[in-house]
Amino acid sequence: MSYLNVPRIHFSGKFFTDPSTVNNDPSHYDPTNTNPSPWQEPMGQHRFQLRNCLIKSVLDQTGYQSSDPLIGSKLVSTDKPSSAKIVDLDVYQQGVSTIFGLELMIELPGGSSVKGIMPPTALNDCWFNCVLPKRSWNPSDYTMDSFGGDMNAAGFFQSVIAVKKEDWKDKSSAVLQNLKNLTYSDSEGYLLSVKFTLDGYRNVPEDAEFRTGRITGAIGPYFKGEPKFNPGKQWLYPRKFSEDQPWNWPSFFNCPFSVDESRKKLVIDLSNSICRMNAAGPPVDIGRLSAIISTPKGENINLGVVDYSEFAYDNNAQICEIPVTEDQISALYSGFLYLEMSRDDLGEKSVLKGEANAIDFSVENRTIRMEGNPGTLEKTRVYLSKNGQPVIGKQLAIHIESVHGNTPGATVPPSSPGNTPQADGALTASISPSDSNGFAEVNLKVVKNPGRRTEELDGQLYFVIVYDPNEPIPDWKKVAPPQNHLISCLAWSQYQINENPEWEEIRSMMAPYMKLYPFMKERIDLADQHSFSVYANNPPWEQVYFTKRVGPLGITRGAIPFYMSVDFDDPRFMPLSRDMSPSRIMTVMHYIKNLQNS
Repeated sequence: MSYLNVPRIHFSGKFFTDPSTVNNDPSHYDPTNTNPSPWQEPMGQHRFQLRNCLIKSVLDQTGYQSSDPLIGSKLVSTDKPSSAKIVDLDVYQQGVSTIFGLELMIELPGGSSVKGIMPPTALNDCWFNCVLPKRSWNPSDYTMDSFGGDMNAAGFFQSVIAVKKEDWKDKSSAVLQNLKNLTYSDSEGYLLSVKFTLDGYRNVPEDAEFRTGRITGAIGPYFKGEPKFNPGKQWLYPRKFSEDQPWNWPSFFNCPFSVDESRKKLVIDLSNSICRMNAAGPPVDIGRLSAIISTPKGENINLGVVDYSEFAYDNNAQICEIPVTEDQISALYSGFLYLEMSRDDLGEKSVLKGEANAIDFSVENRTIRMEGNPGTLEKTRVYLSKNGQPVIGKQLAIHIESVHGNTPGATVPPSSPGNTPQADGALTASISPSDSNGFAEVNLKVVKNPGRRTEELDGQLYFVIVYDPNEPIPDWKKVAPPQNHLISCLAWSQYQINENPEWEEIRSMMAPYMKLYPFMKERIDLADQHSFSVYANNPPWEQVYFTKRVGPLGITRGAIPFYMSVDFDDPRFMPLSRDMSPSRIMTVMHYIKNLQNS
């Protein structure tokens, strides 16, 4: 959560992305469906890039700095070694889209720069009612000419940026130097905390701004031992939303905040919390928004006005700071914070509210891919906090839901079948008590072959839900869990590596990708034996890709094995959808090795 600390760099601009949507329909994974519908982006390449993104303001321990050379500098995605890729985990789980291989660079005047790479990071807190409707909140009325309603959605990505020491090439900015001195570093370099909110994505081909959306975010220091992929400290939660409410009553969403005791500031991040008037537009006018503490004695302490303006969104990522006294900080910890609007014609005036002494918890890595061989293990962590401090020794619980079309949180219509009966009981999970840093470890284990849903849709999907057993437990077959309490796990079907495969086995693996990703077929038809053979043998890696890397089985030539054997986190990894199991990939490698030796 240290992106809310100082020094803090605020940026905003546009983003571009073009994910293929042919793979969004489960019926397209039926082998008999040889001509799938094109949806709105059949030629999408899954690129993710920043466009016209600038540093708008910077803040340090003394306040906003107006003369630092950072202001007005560009924040760019370097597109090296290729454009970053954004990929869904599964057709039944499109809500945790993950960005792979995003390298960010601040370009300062005079040619100096700071650049670093963001590890794979999943979408957080995605909501689809963040734009005021023109008719009503009823879904049948609320399409706004957007396929799937993406124009009406918002969400954020939080992560770290790993900067190698040799890539920190700026000495002109005092704010950057301050950040360099404060943030966590080791022999490899520096870690920075980054969080950005995306909204207003135009996925309608007829739109003049097709494939673009709005981005705003902040970069700050990272402190050792804190969570990397979620805010993890304190939260305000929205007032109850109903599709029956009047069209002009705005909706709200989760809002992270923190208390900077050293500077005596309450820091509130509203960038993903307030309904917009239109897609990528200004927030709904809710009058004056006040931050108020409710004490255990029932007293209300008004801390002041919260700036939620469009200017604040563009200029400082809608991160608002309010001065607080030591007594007010104590009251915050013993009571709870809420935000109240002045307008009384838009429903309940308390629009975002905290909970006294609440334990907040969030999963760190929320997407898991694992082999379907019995005994396969994977793990992730959950961060627990209370009043902004780690919670020690808390025991949470785990529930596993096998995902079908009607599973709450599945991103396809209920008519889609989802997992097969073989999936039931194939995955187990356990969670440890939280440690001294507030982290609980979740361990996942495959105990039997999960099988596969169709011949072209490998593996099975599971929602692994983390919950507090001391709180009321919902019926997970009827209620979707909070997004930050959910681990989405794709367990591939068990597959025996074949060291002497025939072409038909390889063709059957490649055929779905040629059907679902037409842009790939334009370059090379991997399901055609002659084309596959040519690019399995050529070119030599060292001469063309300038690498002395030796691939699996000693392979050092061929475009297909090169891209299928780069690191999983590399944006060039193929298949870019990352839904082919390692055992199947190794079977392909054996076919290629045998081909090269023939």
